[in-house]
Amino acid sequence: MTSKFLIRLIITVIILFSAGCFGLYSLLRASLPVIEGEYYLSGLNSQVTVKFDKKGIPNISAKSREDAFQALGFVTARDRLFQMDLLRRHMAGRLAEVMGPALKESDRRHRVLGFEQVARAIVQRLPQDQKQVLEAYAEGVNQAMDSLMVLPPEFWLLGYSPSAWRAEDSLLVVLGMEEDLGWTGDAERRASIMEAALPKSVMKFFMPPVDRYTERLLNGKSSGTPAHPIPTEELSALLDNIGNPEHYAGLVTDTPPPNGSNGWVVGPSKTWDGRAILANDMHLSLRVPNIWYRAELRYGYLQLTGLTLPGVPLIVVGSNGKVAWGFTNIEGDFVDLVSLELDPDNPESYRTPKGKVRFGEHEETVRVKGEADFTIKVQTTEWGPVLPESLLSKRVAVHWATLDPDATDLHLLNLDAVNDVMEAQTVFNRAGGPPLNALAADKQGNIGWTYTGKIPKRFGLNGSVSRSWADGSRGWAGYISPKELPRLVNPPSGFIVNANQRMLGDGYPYVIGHYFDQGHRAYRITERLSDAKNLTERDMFALQLDTKVEFYRFYQRLALSLLHESNDKVQARLKRNLTNWDGFAERDSVGFAVLVEFRKLLLDAVIAPFMAKCREYDPEFRFTSAMIDEPLQQLLKAKQPILLPDKIRYRDWDSFLHSLLIQAERNVLERNSGGFPESLAWGAVNQVTIAHPFSSSLPLLKSWLDMPQDALPGCVQCVRMYAPGYGASERLVVSPGLEGNGILHMPGGQSGYPFSPHYGDQQQAWVEGTALPLESGTSVHRLELVPAPIQLKQD
Repeated sequence: MTSKFLIRLIITVIILFSAGCFGLYSLLRASLPVIEGEYYLSGLNSQVTVKFDKKGIPNISAKSREDAFQALGFVTARDRLFQMDLLRRHMAGRLAEVMGPALKESDRRHRVLGFEQVARAIVQRLPQDQKQVLEAYAEGVNQAMDSLMVLPPEFWLLGYSPSAWRAEDSLLVVLGMEEDLGWTGDAERRASIMEAALPKSVMKFFMPPVDRYTERLLNGKSSGTPAHPIPTEELSALLDNIGNPEHYAGLVTDTPPPNGSNGWVVGPSKTWDGRAILANDMHLSLRVPNIWYRAELRYGYLQLTGLTLPGVPLIVVGSNGKVAWGFTNIEGDFVDLVSLELDPDNPESYRTPKGKVRFGEHEETVRVKGEADFTIKVQTTEWGPVLPESLLSKRVAVHWATLDPDATDLHLLNLDAVNDVMEAQTVFNRAGGPPLNALAADKQGNIGWTYTGKIPKRFGLNGSVSRSWADGSRGWAGYISPKELPRLVNPPSGFIVNANQRMLGDGYPYVIGHYFDQGHRAYRITERLSDAKNLTERDMFALQLDTKVEFYRFYQRLALSLLHESNDKVQARLKRNLTNWDGFAERDSVGFAVLVEFRKLLLDAVIAPFMAKCREYDPEFRFTSAMIDEPLQQLLKAKQPILLPDKIRYRDWDSFLHSLLIQAERNVLERNSGGFPESLAWGAVNQVTIAHPFSSSLPLLKSWLDMPQDALPGCVQCVRMYAPGYGASERLVVSPGLEGNGILHMPGGQSGYPFSPHYGDQQQAWVEGTALPLESGTSVHRLELVPAPIQLKQD
């Protein structure tokens, strides 16, 4: 081979490689939506103008509600089409057919629960005005697909094209939010196993109804106390014959971060000029792109500013200029697992109050990319579908408001025209969808709280554990009527707070839930607002970023009590760092990482032995509870020798706890071994991770697809809530009528395209806690959406 030929070969390869790269780049660029010019859309009644600011936030001006939401569907799909397709596929049980075998179990579960059929039934029941909005939105989505020269890259990487958007697809997205926020079947399964395995006094001890912070907030309106007596005799008996501690390690875990939120409203007595202000930051899974899409809509005399859920024609949180609204998760219980009594002579039948009834049956075929399709048999009952997994050796059916087509609608659309808090509460109380705490503030200075969504009226049971409904003595008698739902307006304190804690005392006649979050965040917000005066939007935003966490003072005092004067360098360093902890979860907070890990080890090491018997009923049993710190701290204060969890290896509680503390620091240092200082700060441990669905399978593109990994303030118990993969999906502060002073930011950006300038242009402000304006800025791009000419039929 001559040198000239080799040179020509190298040049040819370089040219071909460059041409390939240029072609790929051109293809990627071509898939970006054009946001200038004119588009003809069939179905529009009048011309719609869409202006985009420098962050890609659309400002839509239309003459009618339907035209505005058709335009919203158009622009949202052009930015978030792949995300929207995944959301509907997830709920329909159709992910495996495009993403492979890893999603088979998810698809199986969603096919059993039958969300696709539920969504279709909801559409059929909706009033005409809601149907019209859904259909207009779907038309906008489909016209957006037609307008794209090239589909987003995820579609051609996976090798498929999205099907047309249907009205029921929007309802599938709504149901997905209901599932994310409201599935409590796992908690009921766990409580049912505990009831079977443990003495009643033990179960009551480990599952108190409230914690100390919530009890203070309720001002004695709850008969449940956070401190039940330690059932020493029963607990001691459970420690007998439990065997090697390693056999039940991992049996107790910390509570998963709640899909909850912080929300509060302050009235005129708290603000500098007599306005009312709302603050809302919703805590959800953090992902790329973000779950929310920012938008402004103007139609008729109405103007809406806030956040939409891609796939759903609705401003979920925001303001109409007269009223501002926001939501937090109730953390209630709207699911029951019905224990089925099978006919011993015919296992295809089950008992009901009407007698023996045959199971309903149908088959579902799940397509799987790269594998053969598989078919599952779904059985149904009068209460709901039958789960594949038995509970305490019995089959169970799911009775869940989310699976009732009458419990979901788009009535919240009517928030667009409410004039005050009381009108907003009427809309909230009548609406279907996820049951939520609804907070509102209006232009006149009123503030209020109530519930929205359908909340069951139970009889004969409280829903905490699985029971049979066969004899008719237990069940649901519909839902709490709108007039029976609680309301709070303009309390003497001048503010209302919800951070997923229990809001009602024992005087309320209906069961709302059993799994409320602990009250530390709400208590901290209340503490700050009680002393506050002359509040502005900036003050409210600063409170959303608060990281003070007195919750961990108990564990700091306990740890320091175990560290006596010593020449040991490890213990001396540990004592110094723990002593210097400042009570905050800031990036530079020293010692906090060890306290978090120490508590995590304590949960498992102290409580797991008492739960070991539950494994006899379910080998996969795991115990967790939002109130878990109440019994844990009681045991740690008492240190009863007879209840020492590991008597084989430790002579007393202090030696046992000391070993856990040393192990906690060791774990923290081992996980963060890359050049850490001796006084490891929280920011070295608390790193934000927000990933694209493809990044784990395309590691070479990870840095391009994912948001940058940064040190982040905050913790699970902080007002600034953060845990890996969970956190504030947005932060909103607004006084209705003064939206120009409002604040809104979110992680990531508007676009779902990794090469768009708006893919991550709001991320840094979210990380640093920098305020961004609620309203869109000066327009830099403009779309004109024009009614398509009517095609006349020729004879």
